[in-house]
Amino acid sequence: MLLLIAAMVALSTSAPAQSKDNLSRFAWSTDSVGSARFISAHGHRAAVLGYSQDGLEFWVYPFQIVSSYKVSFHPQGSATAIDGQNLLRRIIYGPEAVTRIYAGPDFIVREHIFVPIDEPGAIIRYEVESRQPIDIDIHFVPVLNLMWPGGIGGQGTFWRAADSAYVLAEETRRFSGSIGSPDIVAHDETPNQNRQLTRDGGLAFTIRAGGDHPARVFITGGPQQTASAIAKQFQQSETSLEKVAADHYTALLNNMLQIETPDEAVNRALAWSEIALDQAWVCNPNLGCGLAAGYGPSRIARRPQYDWFFAGDGMVDLPVMLAAGQYTRGREELEFILKYQDQKTGMIWHELSQSAGWIDWNRYPYMFVHVELTFDFLSAVEQYFSVTGDRDFLVAHWPAIQSAYNYCRSLVDRNDGLPHIPPDKEGSREQEALSEELALSANWVSASQTFAELANSTGHTAEAAEASAASRKARELIPRRYWDAEQNFWISGYTRSGTPLLDRQIGPVHLLAQGIFSDAQRDSILQQLATSDFQADWGTRGRASTSSTYDPNSYANGSVWAVSTSAVAAAFWSAHRPATAFPIWNSLVPWSSLDSLGHMHETLAGDYYHEEFESVPEQTWSSATFLSATVNGLLGFRLDAASNHVVFAPHLPPSWHEISLRHVRIGSAGLQFELSTSLNEIKLNIQNSGAPLKLTFDPKIPLGAQLVKASFRGRSIPAVLETHPQDTHARVDLELPHGDSSITIASSGGVEIEPATQPVAVGDRSRGIKVTKVNLRGHTYSIDYDYLPTAVDTFELHTPWTIDHAEGARFEKISPGRYRVVIDPSVQNAGNVSYQHGDVQVTFAQAKLQ
Repeated sequence: MLLLIAAMVALSTSAPAQSKDNLSRFAWSTDSVGSARFISAHGHRAAVLGYSQDGLEFWVYPFQIVSSYKVSFHPQGSATAIDGQNLLRRIIYGPEAVTRIYAGPDFIVREHIFVPIDEPGAIIRYEVESRQPIDIDIHFVPVLNLMWPGGIGGQGTFWRAADSAYVLAEETRRFSGSIGSPDIVAHDETPNQNRQLTRDGGLAFTIRAGGDHPARVFITGGPQQTASAIAKQFQQSETSLEKVAADHYTALLNNMLQIETPDEAVNRALAWSEIALDQAWVCNPNLGCGLAAGYGPSRIARRPQYDWFFAGDGMVDLPVMLAAGQYTRGREELEFILKYQDQKTGMIWHELSQSAGWIDWNRYPYMFVHVELTFDFLSAVEQYFSVTGDRDFLVAHWPAIQSAYNYCRSLVDRNDGLPHIPPDKEGSREQEALSEELALSANWVSASQTFAELANSTGHTAEAAEASAASRKARELIPRRYWDAEQNFWISGYTRSGTPLLDRQIGPVHLLAQGIFSDAQRDSILQQLATSDFQADWGTRGRASTSSTYDPNSYANGSVWAVSTSAVAAAFWSAHRPATAFPIWNSLVPWSSLDSLGHMHETLAGDYYHEEFESVPEQTWSSATFLSATVNGLLGFRLDAASNHVVFAPHLPPSWHEISLRHVRIGSAGLQFELSTSLNEIKLNIQNSGAPLKLTFDPKIPLGAQLVKASFRGRSIPAVLETHPQDTHARVDLELPHGDSSITIASSGGVEIEPATQPVAVGDRSRGIKVTKVNLRGHTYSIDYDYLPTAVDTFELHTPWTIDHAEGARFEKISPGRYRVVIDPSVQNAGNVSYQHGDVQVTFAQAKLQ
């Protein structure tokens, strides 16, 4: 099993056999094809997307060519067409295309939806298995209009018999579209009549397919009147276009970061996270190439959220590109962001619609509005430099980097040393008008310190000293300014009237790893975030469910976001609380099959498992942050090309006895890791294709374990035992040579917990146990948790020790070294359907602790 599910479908017969086999391993099929199943096919210059019941929309950036694309089937000899929606039975998602399968009374139709990698259009192929030819009616609404908020007038649609296609044109002749097929046997006319004669509006044509003859529909767009010519090129080069796409994704999948765990669902979700990131790369003819924030159906005024550019989203996605070794694309994304930096102020932009090249985008209030993005940009640049060692990038863009820092510094109040939000700008919270924000202040600590590091790397020592001093000052001020002693929780920000926000929002959890708050403050925040007040079976609510402003169906006041759930999981791993971190991270795995297979929604409801009604079905940063939490949190990778140093500090659950990683890149070197574990031994095999480097291997071992020995290439080496309240690590530091190496760490004793995974289905309430804290004192292991008194909850303990007795639960031995701990329903609280807090004390036989 390499990474993904077995092949479910063969791809186009025109694709090369090797590419076809490679891609079919990643295909994902579903028979759940109802109204909540989004599909999309992606290229750099075009996209097809939509829900089946609403019809598909076709985009050639920045224009929507047609919308409401639907099919019906007309067996020859039948007087009534059958709506395709009634026959749709299966959808197959592949990296390079989507196939919808329709099952009629005596026929099967396969609709292959394909968008070439770098061409302005789409090809829809219909393959029919039937005793007789099938007529396929294509219904659509011609549009030829710009993406929100742009718009043009004077569009017209006419039939061009020579091309067997409808041509869409506009009066300035700057852009045109085409939809047609060489297999058309009938079509609607486009007369200039005084009333609508058809019931549904729009236009339709009929194509005929059957036997060995598939029928094709070509939808294209281009400058001036080139759409028809592009359609002809598509007809002549369909095979080569499919080969280019197959080769592109084959190369991507063969060379991307590959993570193989014992859990197939995890492997599949991780691989598709990288595919989704690649599919988000968009090239606009007027603006350039960058990451789109996501894909969803159009809303008001041709607004396919979020198929346009957000600098902030791109910076969130950047760590995943770097982890996947996509250094060139990471640099291109940063340079795309810099391309539209405000040259006067140094501010980084927020939002760039794909229609911005056709309109005066600066007149709209969306570009330079979020001040925190400029702070984030400095941290993103430092992260890029740290992983790649690309000093040339710093030198080439130093004036822009320095300008961004100067903008950040201009917002810092001279009296309190912390940044303030100007009245005409916003911070990261769009819903409240704030003057100060915890996230912004924390970002200033990071931005000023990272700028200092960048300045030192480029010889700007005076600037580095000033920035470092500013960072230290802000670090000292934040815990006093943003802490509420009554709730023992942070203050999210201050309104313009100076009122503190005490809404118990999860906030910028990434700052917990920065050491800004004291250990006691950090633990208080994490302890509250671990509870059922924040945790649902499908992720972390954005606001505590007991908060007076909590709304489970609000976009910003209580829903569950993938991006913040990933950040929370990473924060718990950073704080060495793996018993809480892993279930939070693992709760995101089902997201990849909730709607558009392989992709993750933007946000889900806070009370029941389903998408929040505003949510985008393919949100790029949801997929990206799931992968980054895996790499940086679960696996504990830190890659520093500038110092030629790799840190690998995995926090694996005890049931994962094997894991492999391929194509880990640091600078020009490539690394492969194969990790195997047993109860008290960890073995790591490493392949280093590059020059020698420094490696820190710092795996989690059972809590309370003692080191026995460590060896490298068969020779003993020193190791350091690192003890934390809720986990234990064994660290070795060494020089990793070129070639093959192995590390073995042996320990004795200790205990690990693994809560049972709670499966979720649409409509479910949260009902799984939430482990909030574990602790080992002497021979007693304590587990604090939130639970539903009406449910049976279980978790496993992995330990070589013998359990003597347990308080608050019963236990049973599963196998040597494994126990199941069972918490039975509470008779006293039988009628209580809300979460309660409980604890279990497991005492081990003292003689076995030696």
